[in-house]
Formats: sequence, C-alpha cells, structure tokens
Amino acid sequence: MIYVSIDLETTGLETDKHQVLSIGAVIEDTTKPEIKVEDLPTFHGVIVHNELIGSPFALNMNRDLIEKISVWQSTKPEKRKEVEIMTGMEFYLEQDIVKGLFRFFYRNGIGPDYKDPGEHLNGHVEKGDDGIIYPSLTSKMPPVHITAAGKNFGTFDLKFLERLPRWKQVFKVRQRIIDPSVLFTNWREDDSLPSLSTCKKRAGM
Repeated sequence: MIYVSIDLETTGLETDKHQVLSIGAVIEDTTKPEIKVEDLPTFHGVIVHNELIGSPFALNMNRDLIEKISVWQSTKPEKRKEVEIMTGMEFYLEQDIVKGLFRFFYRNGIGPDYKDPGEHLNGHVEKGDDGIIYPSLTSKMPPVHITAAGKNFGTFDLKFLERLPRWKQVFKVRQRIIDPSVLFTNWREDDSLPSLSTCKKRAGM
C-alpha cells in the first residue's frame, strides 16, 4: 500500500481565518520495506503570503519559517533558487501550491498513469522547470486519490488543505485515514488518544 504522511504548519488553529504556511509530505510504499526512511520521497512546500493573520503562539512557534519566507521574498527573483537549495524548501504562491504537490505525487507514481500524457490528455500538458511533461490541471482530469496519514490529519490538516485553491478539484482523500496515535495508545489507562509528544515519548523518539 502506498500512503502519504502529511503535516502542515499554520498561522493558527482557526480554518476560517488562519493560513497555511507550509506543507510537508512523505510517500511510503509498504511493499518496499527495504527503503530507508531518509530515502523516501519528500516534499516541503512553503506558501508565500504578503500578509499573515495568526495567533501570537503559532506565529512565534513558526518564526524561523516566517523568517525564511521573508528572506525569499526580499531576494531577487534570479537568486531565489539559491534560497530554495539552502533551505531545502520550495516556495509557492498560494494559488500554485496544489500544482507543486500534484507534480511531486506525479513524479513518484501517484496520480494519472500516462506514459504519454500528450496523447491521452489531448495536448493538455505543460513542461516543468525540471524538464518533465506534466498533465495540466484541468476540469477534465480525474482527481488524485490518496491514502493519508498524520496525527489529527482528518480533523485539522485536511480542513486547511480543502481551503487551498484547486485542492478539491485535484485531490480526493480516501475516507480511511491512518492516525499513528492508535499505535501508542494504552487501551487500559488512557482516557483519550495520546498527544503527539506522548506518542513520541512512547516511541522512544
């Protein structure tokens, strides 16, 4: 089974007014246990906002990330690639982040299986900066179905993702979501599913 672990950084907890700062994703194929964690395909997309609306706690927690966004914004366009290489992040405008995530999935075998996208999509393709031919995001493309994993993904992260431009057009998250907290639950003593910090402690991390 192929699943995607997804985690967001946001400017706060309220989906109706706070913003997504970054999306992290890791793809794992359970049929290939020989692949080391550090070798799994990863995506770290940062969303560039001209203005931020958030809670003091969340903004302070993400101050290093916000500083990197500021550095990218203040760098001349022809030098921004150097910032991305230095930080290991890709920077996107909000309207482009879904396309970036789609292309990451496509490169790693998740999504439409077109050996010749130009033929199957009637020319609705575009060439990326990496030289790869990608399907264009059109209303005629089938949605990309993903099995998602993440602590509180269904009740928190997904709600923010669904507010991103074109998310609902491009992606469809399967109803069954993998929440790792169930792996570290003490069914006799816990009153509720453990927090992330408790899961990490019980995992020896």
